[in-house]
Amino acid sequence: MNSRFLSLGGGAATAALALTVSLLAAAPAHAVAPVNPVCPPTTATKGIPIPMTFALDNYKPDVHVAITDGALPPGLVLTGDETTLVPFSYSGTPTASGITNFTVTATIEGRPTQLACSMAVFPTPAVSRIGGADRYAQADAVAHASFETSDIVYVASGEKFADALSAGSVAGLRHSALLLTPGDAMTAGTKAEITRLHPSKIVVVGGPASISESVLDGLTSGYPGATVYRVGGADRFDVSRSLLLHPSFGVAQSSWLYIANGGNFPDALSASPAAVAAQGAVLLVDGSKAALSEYEKTMLDSLGVQHVRIAGGPASVSAALEADISRFHPVTRNGGADRFDVAVSINTEVFGTADTVYLASGVTFPDALSAAPVAGFGHNPVYLARTNCVPGAVLQEISRIQPGRIVILGGTNTLTADVEHLKSC
Repeated sequence: MNSRFLSLGGGAATAALALTVSLLAAAPAHAVAPVNPVCPPTTATKGIPIPMTFALDNYKPDVHVAITDGALPPGLVLTGDETTLVPFSYSGTPTASGITNFTVTATIEGRPTQLACSMAVFPTPAVSRIGGADRYAQADAVAHASFETSDIVYVASGEKFADALSAGSVAGLRHSALLLTPGDAMTAGTKAEITRLHPSKIVVVGGPASISESVLDGLTSGYPGATVYRVGGADRFDVSRSLLLHPSFGVAQSSWLYIANGGNFPDALSASPAAVAAQGAVLLVDGSKAALSEYEKTMLDSLGVQHVRIAGGPASVSAALEADISRFHPVTRNGGADRFDVAVSINTEVFGTADTVYLASGVTFPDALSAAPVAGFGHNPVYLARTNCVPGAVLQEISRIQPGRIVILGGTNTLTADVEHLKSC
């Protein structure tokens, strides 16, 4: 017995011992830790799977979770099993739109904890497609659907992506059309589209190796009411710099500047609309370099750049180049596991809502090039899709943004009917 009881008289010790036994008997064998149920996402979209969401804030064994008042929206389920230690979670694809109210109850050892939940399921956005017989007809179709007229028309090679990528953000900031051409002869459809747009200025982006002098001569003779200019350079990076700095057709100021690898198309393609929406531009760089050139650093100063966003992970734009830029400007990087995730990262940072979401191929470049400026000045994002499906992360972005419509860019050889039906990858 405890020495404190031994120091008491016999009667007092007996009474104290009886009180201790009584208190121990009244206490539970073990304390039951509280459980906290979790609601599923508050918003979702009909036809788009919700992300799998756990129904408890922390997993605990022996806890049963159930919907005890009301029901989940049609198409969603709550699954789990406390006896086999399968965590309870929400999943599924909503099959009807509307607002649903329900109660989630978590019970452990007969002790329930309840949480009132509400979930709004929005209608599936209307899906349409802009497609053309080829990349040139595709660009014509985008322009035709987006412009009644365009005082400036930018023309870039449809055989190479770099110059059109350089023109994307610039054309967007100037609310101008971007058309594509073969290097040696412009198509009849593109000529007709330029006539319809009735520009006073035609800007050919790229040197003679991309677009021949004969194309310029044809533009000059074919459109006597328009002045034709060429913005070229020694290489794709020089073209990008020259276009941004051009006093008449470039960017006067860009407090936000996106830097993207000019050796590949996906990151710059997604960055262009985001840049325009943020009133910024895209500069193509050699992503393998460890530092900007002195000319590029001076260029950033002349544009009044205050913040730099890098489009792509270190495999696209090196960590050394990021570190070099950060010595002079605040830098953020929009990276990801792949090009699809990079597009999600870029757009999540810029777009809270949007009227339209554009889906472009993440595999081939031509069909989306001319849409980048259109999406940008409309404050709408471009996401990348696979040929036969839409990545799950992109579908979640569509559900987050809640656009009224989705526009597929390109024909069914580029993005199949499964993409139109928002089939998840």
